[in-house]
Amino acid sequence: MTSIAFFDIELNTTGKLLLDIGCVLSDGTGFHKNHPEEFAQFITQCDFICGHNIVAHDLAYLRRHFGHPEWGLDKAIDMLLLSPLLFPRQPYHRLLKDDKVQTEERNNPLNDAKKARDLFYDELSAFRALDDTFKGILYGLLHNQSGFDNFFRYLNYAAPVNKEQLTSKIRGLFQGEICKESELDHFIDEDPVALAYTLALLNCDDRFSITPPWVLKNYPDVERLFFLMRNNPCLQGCDYCSRAHDPLLALKKHFVFSGFRKYGDEPLQEDAVRAAIQGESILAVFPTGGGKSITFQVPALMSGENAKALTVVIAPLQSLMKDQVDNLEKKGITEAVTINGLLDPIDRGKAIERIENGYASLLYISPESLRSVTIERLLLKRKIARFVIDEAHCFSSWGQDFRVDYLYIGDFIKNLQQKKGLDYTIPVSCFTATAKQKVIEDIRSYFKEKLQLDLRVFRADASRTNLHYRVYQRDNEEEKYSQLRSIIEEKNCPTIVYVSRTKRARKLAQKLTSDGFVAKAYHGNFNGLHNGVWFFCLAQILAFNAFSGYLCIF
Repeated sequence: MTSIAFFDIELNTTGKLLLDIGCVLSDGTGFHKNHPEEFAQFITQCDFICGHNIVAHDLAYLRRHFGHPEWGLDKAIDMLLLSPLLFPRQPYHRLLKDDKVQTEERNNPLNDAKKARDLFYDELSAFRALDDTFKGILYGLLHNQSGFDNFFRYLNYAAPVNKEQLTSKIRGLFQGEICKESELDHFIDEDPVALAYTLALLNCDDRFSITPPWVLKNYPDVERLFFLMRNNPCLQGCDYCSRAHDPLLALKKHFVFSGFRKYGDEPLQEDAVRAAIQGESILAVFPTGGGKSITFQVPALMSGENAKALTVVIAPLQSLMKDQVDNLEKKGITEAVTINGLLDPIDRGKAIERIENGYASLLYISPESLRSVTIERLLLKRKIARFVIDEAHCFSSWGQDFRVDYLYIGDFIKNLQQKKGLDYTIPVSCFTATAKQKVIEDIRSYFKEKLQLDLRVFRADASRTNLHYRVYQRDNEEEKYSQLRSIIEEKNCPTIVYVSRTKRARKLAQKLTSDGFVAKAYHGNFNGLHNGVWFFCLAQILAFNAFSGYLCIF
């Protein structure tokens, strides 16, 4: 009968001092003491040794201790390496949390060894339940990889390993799920482990299951392979790419629109969306209310579905972030979250959990949030599809709203890429409503210098034919107020009245209310509104659309 030892060792925080060893054999015999030599003797007759993260952790220490660079590797089965292959779907295995085994008793390696035994037998059952074709794919990719190889030996499992057959099996099983032009032969030769993790996640066929953070950290090529096979439209337009990368299909699916907005006769919105889908970095200068949000939301939702990736939207105003998330939820799109200073600890925790668990494809944050360790750690755990920078004129000292924290964005992205071990630059989309040529040059120069990105510019005509301006000269406050009342009565539509002070906004709202109008005062002292918002009195109704109503400067 095949004998297997399940073990775990406890080290101090520096990883240099052994504190304890726990082991249980497949026949139930146990070992629990801090004595490596006795442990080695205890397992000497075992055919296999098994544990969680033993290749990189437990055996690494024991190899140094015994002075043998290969000690234990010829018998090792590492369940950490196997878990994402066999339990890729949410909810994940009850004993797993990222790279740790869940246990009720901390710092007890014998207890952890018993948990590892339970997990191992569940992994055996999970493998046996797999489709025969996928079993063969996993064997073909991993049968000669340390930590994986002995799992197949324990099972006495073997399958054809000819690369041509392996490639054919992958294309057949994932037909219509990956790009037909994917260079599978190259991936098999260069990144077999990363390819196995990528295919396991695709094989579970669950929209919100994601790659565990420890896999992204140790096998960063998983992100690249996901991109190349699922998020990189081929020139030939294979069946998968024609369906998965069609922005019109995505627009119809998520927003029920049959086509994108045109500016004049130019399809700039659709062109910008297609450029983002192709992985280009862009700068879009579209007028307020001209569809900037959809231009980045459509590619973000597509990347979330195709590559299980997160798009990070950096915006200056907390109230606008919340507004965008709320508007998406009204459309039935629940994949967007915001993390900002207005959230209480419970809501903040829920938002973080949704990102960690893969339920969010869009994250809205302020530029100041990039200095948060929590945000950095959060983004390290997810594949990042793109950074979107709203109100991008804030980069430029020539712009009307220069924000110093915007200048940190490039450094943050560069540092994040280095920590994730990426060999490519995460693309960027910048959006602004109005930008002079000097501001556009500043934005493009910034990203060229910081990230070596060339931003493709999509610029709409800034003129707004639906806006009309009229000036009324009145000599005193009473005449001004009388004129305002006449305008409101004449237009009979949602009206915004801008004033210069908070106190004046309140007084004007009170006066309009006393005269029979429905008026409310909004200003920067209200909770939930950014301090930079102009003080204004909103007359007629509270919910309004600035461009379907009437604007008065008072």
